[in-house]
Amino acid sequence: MKAYDVISICNELMESKLLFADQKIDKLLEAIASCPEVYELLSDCMNNFNKEKEFEKAFTKDASGAKLFVLPKEEYKILALAFCILADVGNKKISFDELVMTYFNDDGKLDGKKFMTNVILPFRDLIAEAFSVAPEKHEEVEAPEIPEEEMTPEQKLKVVPFPIERASNYLRDKSGMCQTFVMAKDVAVEMVERLEDERLDAQKRDCISICHAIIIACMEQDFDLVFGLVRGLKYAAKGVKSIRHNLRELDDILQRQLDHESKF
Repeated sequence: MKAYDVISICNELMESKLLFADQKIDKLLEAIASCPEVYELLSDCMNNFNKEKEFEKAFTKDASGAKLFVLPKEEYKILALAFCILADVGNKKISFDELVMTYFNDDGKLDGKKFMTNVILPFRDLIAEAFSVAPEKHEEVEAPEIPEEEMTPEQKLKVVPFPIERASNYLRDKSGMCQTFVMAKDVAVEMVERLEDERLDAQKRDCISICHAIIIACMEQDFDLVFGLVRGLKYAAKGVKSIRHNLRELDDILQRQLDHESKF
């Protein structure tokens, strides 16, 4: 999966009917999880991003009390905010229809166009700019090489794991250790071992890469990332029989966490 694939799915989402938006958002999250270069870009953007604070700024009210959405000015915040919104919709923390009706509502019409224009379009264009991809035609454009010492902070993208804040408590044992991450990490390690014991092809190498990302996300105790990466792995691992059981086990682990959070 490459950056232009992610951009192409952004275009599909913007052109989709509201009825199918949830499905397209799931597809976009899977693509992000399966695309190392976009994943690393978003990781960097999330490094200094305070989700709670930025959500409060973005989802606000005008002088009359009407609810509205205000996009941040900083490019890294636009990317981080859009990704957090997509992740929250994907894991059902936010209802997409309710979000559109509350903050992206034009004259009472629930069509989603304003959301696409204000959230997905700038998200797509910034990813396209970062990887020198034509956003409309999805074609890769050769970017001029810039010496690292001459790069701006925006250009110098550091790969840093990021914590996405969550409103609920993690499911912990008596010692205070989060069971979700320990168990998910162990399953991901087992999957890597199973895959490496087989004859490797491109598909299995992709699966191993995603498993390594899941392990890192578990070590950083980042549930949203683990959730998105597992979705991407399920998509990437279609037809790989050796880890079917492990994928079901991961699903069960994540569902127990979500069930635990629903109590708060």
